[in-house]
Amino acid sequence: MSVASLETRFTRDLDAERQVLLGGDNGLRGYPLRFADGTSSALIMLEHRLFTAWEPLRICRVGGALFFDAGRTWGATGGTESGWLKDIGVGLRLGNSRSSRGNVIHVDFALPLDARDQVDSLQIVVRTKASF
Repeated sequence: MSVASLETRFTRDLDAERQVLLGGDNGLRGYPLRFADGTSSALIMLEHRLFTAWEPLRICRVGGALFFDAGRTWGATGGTESGWLKDIGVGLRLGNSRSSRGNVIHVDFALPLDARDQVDSLQIVVRTKASF
């Protein structure tokens, strides 16, 4: 199954506790948390998911993903505008078979394609989502 999403945000007069951020688990998985900030952002995520019938010990369903992210912020609130940032990666999906909530653990390994002098070569993002 392939999934594509486009997310945009336009804001103004933000205070320090409310910022538009990209990086880590809130978009751009190949970059550290809060890598890019601003008053507005655009984020494109493309992901191809592969589901398996494998359920080790009938605890979780195992799947995987290939993904590409591209995003940018503008209207800098203290950082610098870096233009479009892109990353690619692979992910492991572990879907809880024993719960009606449908939570899925995402373990993503992503490589940044831009700003490589400012970022380590591999980012690992672990998060929980309520969909498989």
